[in-house]
Amino acid sequence: MNRVNSMTTATATPDSTDNSRRWKIVGWDHNAPDPFPGFGGKVGMGQDMALLDDGSWFVVFHAGYWHLSVATPMIASPDMVQAWEKNGYPKDHVAPQGGRVLSMRSDDEGRTWTRPTTVLQDRWDVSPIGMNRLHDGSLLLFVNQQASWYGDITPPPDHLEVNTRIGVMRSTDQGLSWTKPTWLDMPQRHYQRAYAQAIVLADGTLLYPTYTTETFDGTLNGAIHRSTDNGITWQLLSTLTRDKGQPIDEPTLTALADGRVMLMTRLDAAIFYSEDQGHTWSFSHCAPFAPLKAHRTAVLHDGTVVCWMTSHGRLRVSWSSDHGRTWQVDEHGQPLPLDLNSYGYPGGCVLTDESIVAVYYDAANQQQRTHVWATRFSISPDRKKLIQHNAPVIANNEPTLPNVSGELDVDVMHTQPQ
Repeated sequence: MNRVNSMTTATATPDSTDNSRRWKIVGWDHNAPDPFPGFGGKVGMGQDMALLDDGSWFVVFHAGYWHLSVATPMIASPDMVQAWEKNGYPKDHVAPQGGRVLSMRSDDEGRTWTRPTTVLQDRWDVSPIGMNRLHDGSLLLFVNQQASWYGDITPPPDHLEVNTRIGVMRSTDQGLSWTKPTWLDMPQRHYQRAYAQAIVLADGTLLYPTYTTETFDGTLNGAIHRSTDNGITWQLLSTLTRDKGQPIDEPTLTALADGRVMLMTRLDAAIFYSEDQGHTWSFSHCAPFAPLKAHRTAVLHDGTVVCWMTSHGRLRVSWSSDHGRTWQVDEHGQPLPLDLNSYGYPGGCVLTDESIVAVYYDAANQQQRTHVWATRFSISPDRKKLIQHNAPVIANNEPTLPNVSGELDVDVMHTQPQ
């Protein structure tokens, strides 16, 4: 197992421009990872949090140099690289292994954090895409491994044989050590990606959603993987396509209080339900979140479903008291804002008091110097109001990264320049 060593702590830094409701926990200029070959200051777009058995907050995140921190040299068409350069891609950057997965923890509810330590580094870029703490206290960490070729159907010699694959790592000692990744079966040959946490059904079965494609520019389809042994082994349970060829993209699963499973996908926030534990699916409706990107869901004790997300380009939240049929929105018909200064791509978890901590990052473009932020919120007992908690530290007027407009999408990066 890979061993992670604990280190000294750093203080979290709140943002005085946002009513002190968000605070910076790691970034290129704050509690930054120790330098490693290829690190360019990009921190985030792959972060998640779990509440450990002793009450500590455990956070994993990605560190690299850009949106895709692939191991260099990158193999892609000149037109594609030129298009990326317009969005900040540093084509001459040298990163022998690309980005890596790091972790840190806080034992005082986010006030101070350990120094980042490496969880996983490999020959090819790796990033965290979801994390769960199971009932027995063990942790599951889902990781994305990105090849250093893009746009081709056939992988170059001596490269990763698929464009992207998903692995599962386990820890039974509160994140101090981890198994090597167990790679999920590939439903289609080109790539399999995800940005989700697993769900646990009433009988202990684990389900995990991914999205896949057969060719570089093919339709994105969904896949559900299942484990019946606490995440040690996984089998492909089912696949999901849409009637009119729309994509299943970055799907999440929610184990509803009525026994059904709900799946939500970007960009149109399409909702599907399964009444047989993920074997078959039926489209129901679209939630009022579009354009929806990365999102997380949780179910509170009374069955309320909470969804925090990147919607309309910023971090937002909504909740449903009828199993995802209707959702709370603001006066503009959009999810309620949590942080209008940041893009999001959140992770996070529910605490024992049923407040939720979201961890997320700030930039959607020019992604070379970024931070991971945290914010804590609750839904009022009558389920009618959003309650945003203040940051757990006093603002010290530290400068923050400017708001960045625009966005870059990993799944449409093959678009040619206009």
